[in-house]
Amino acid sequence: MKSTTKFLTAFLAIVLMSSFTDKHTVEYIGTYGVCASDPSQIKLTINPDHTFYYQDLSIKANQIIVEGNWMLNGKKVVLDDNSTTNKFHNVWTFAENGQVAKSRKGLAFYRLTKLD
Repeated sequence: MKSTTKFLTAFLAIVLMSSFTDKHTVEYIGTYGVCASDPSQIKLTINPDHTFYYQDLSIKANQIIVEGNWMLNGKKVVLDDNSTTNKFHNVWTFAENGQVAKSRKGLAFYRLTKLD
């Protein structure tokens, strides 16, 4: 009887602890862009060590290259870089099992697909 109780307690503890972990973080890891030969060179790279690289060279007078840390806020990835004063697309949502990254800043909507 004691072994059954211990087993059930351990089993419930494992189930409860695994239900609170985020299994979808791995889906976001990778490089996203419009396409490999895109002239605007918009690229977002999300690394597994919670760092990111973002570049948007679509406007020659206001080219953006940013590096920093990212964090998961619900179902959104928030990019955090305190060293730049440029505003950039820093909140991204993901669709299609992590194959598409979407962002909106004002009236500018970006949709990037996973390159690798």
